[in-house]
Amino acid sequence: MCGITGIINKQNPVQLSELRAMCDRLKLRGPDAEGTWVSDYLGLGHRRLSVIDLETGDQPMFSPDGNLILVFNGEIYNFQELRAELVELNYTFLTSSDTEVILNGYLQYGIKELLKKMEGMFAFTLFDKEKDEVFIARDKFGEKPLYYIENEESLYFASELKALESKFDKKDIDIKGLNFFLSLSYIPAPHTIYSAVKKLPAAHFIQYKKGQKIQFDKYYDLQENIANQPVQDNFQLACDELRTKLKSSVEKRMVSDVPLGAFLSGGIDSSIIATLMAEISDTPINTFSIGFKEKTYDESERAQLIADKIKSNHTVHFLDYKDVVEIVDDIILHYDEPFGDSSALPSYYVAKLAREKVTVVLTGDCADELFGGYEKYLGQHYIAKVKKWPKIFQQIVKAGVAITPHTRLTNSILRRAKKVLSNLDQSEFEIHYNLMCLGFSDKERFALLEKDYQKEIKSEIEIVYNSYQSSESLEKGFYTDLHFVLEGDMLTKVDRVCMKNSLEARVPFLDSKIVEMAYRLPVNFKIKGNNKKYILKETFKDVLPHETINFRKKGFGVPVDLWFRNELKAEIENLLSKELIERQGIFNYKVVQSLLEEHLSGKENHKGKLWNLFVFQKWYLNKIEEA
Repeated sequence: MCGITGIINKQNPVQLSELRAMCDRLKLRGPDAEGTWVSDYLGLGHRRLSVIDLETGDQPMFSPDGNLILVFNGEIYNFQELRAELVELNYTFLTSSDTEVILNGYLQYGIKELLKKMEGMFAFTLFDKEKDEVFIARDKFGEKPLYYIENEESLYFASELKALESKFDKKDIDIKGLNFFLSLSYIPAPHTIYSAVKKLPAAHFIQYKKGQKIQFDKYYDLQENIANQPVQDNFQLACDELRTKLKSSVEKRMVSDVPLGAFLSGGIDSSIIATLMAEISDTPINTFSIGFKEKTYDESERAQLIADKIKSNHTVHFLDYKDVVEIVDDIILHYDEPFGDSSALPSYYVAKLAREKVTVVLTGDCADELFGGYEKYLGQHYIAKVKKWPKIFQQIVKAGVAITPHTRLTNSILRRAKKVLSNLDQSEFEIHYNLMCLGFSDKERFALLEKDYQKEIKSEIEIVYNSYQSSESLEKGFYTDLHFVLEGDMLTKVDRVCMKNSLEARVPFLDSKIVEMAYRLPVNFKIKGNNKKYILKETFKDVLPHETINFRKKGFGVPVDLWFRNELKAEIENLLSKELIERQGIFNYKVVQSLLEEHLSGKENHKGKLWNLFVFQKWYLNKIEEA
């Protein structure tokens, strides 16, 4: 795992000092080595975290004739198959690195066909001297990040936004990015919080030839790839296929020249991955988990149950408020732009814990998006049930929910009840969209923002939702979440907290063969009644404890709702003070004041909205006011 950066100047030569300064901002991604290369209008930089081919894997990497130059961040999990294929075609390899496969693969297949063949997580830049062409690519599902800035003079790019911060006006906030953040709690590609900076979308590459306009192209489309594949409607065969494919994916992601382990929350997904790793490994695997002294949020016993069953070397660390408050600012600002998923805090700690013993971890991410694991996917199920109630009974329930205060005992059921009751008259898309908005709804966001900062975001999500060719609204929802939630939230969260600890995270569920298989399954294989991830549970019920199969999903949350009423009360009041809000000119103070008062009194639980505001204000004070 590494970090890459680069400069393409359209007129003037690249300065090595400028490139090295950008590289220096990526040291945490690659603490083991730095490499740079400059020639006229192009400069390429690389920071390395050594994982495979420790002796000969330094970058930039050159083809034997010096014509191709490459900087690469990530892993190619099928590099051994590709390498064997290329050796059969008489290509020579000088290293055992997966990176060298890109050089020879490009010569044989061309950039687009090579990218289609590559199974992995990556962002890379390849320069073909002879053709005077530069290619910048990102993996199929967006595991590895790639930011870029294009202006009249240059194209700058980097694995993290921090490497680009000296190249643009940080006070120029992107209004659409701001609106996405406030509602979704993250900013999906291609948007960022800055007008000048974009993210390269997943499954895309940039092509640049000197003197010509920069071109963007898409090399992988999930719907096109499954269009001619038959639906797998035999449940037992589907279970067998899933088990075979997932075990193969885990095995490929266990290839490493450094110690590796697994994040183990005790939920279905991470438990399956850890169990498969234990089956494959000849020695006990390393597993890592975080517990909470706040018992409502603690799942450490669930993780211990699996650890005992697979006989792993299990390490657990218990967090309380004091642990988190020490690092909250550091974690928030490490994302470089507002990022409102509060589970980044415990995720950072489990990454830090793991890095003490290993350099690579496998995670259970992506199973929720593929196999229907989120509570929101049951929204239509519960809405349909409530709609059958007599109107008078619906009104009585609404009134009762409205006057019930939010306490530790009522929080969970009230939040779910309010989401169901507020969506009774909505379309299938509206229901999914509203449940995607973990922060502010459209109406709430427009009330919060001053007029100059208001921007519509729903249509961009609706285009993706409607682009999936299916009559099943749940399938459209899964596809939408794969596009937005996975790339913008889950993968971003894990990449940054792991890279901050110089730890590489690998996601076995996010193998394209598994993704494509999931989209060939009937919806009722994934969600049966209100039983989420049904096929995962049935496939692995013989190797998982009965309790694990039946645990209710908690997620990796932290009690920010309680902290805002206690330990963080003074700070949130200061960040949302009338003086600061009016100085910014972004938010309506009366709306902010009302949110805070309702939360502190227990009338409502506004933890998602307030956490987003808390994160934004921290970012704003650090990046905008200090700019």
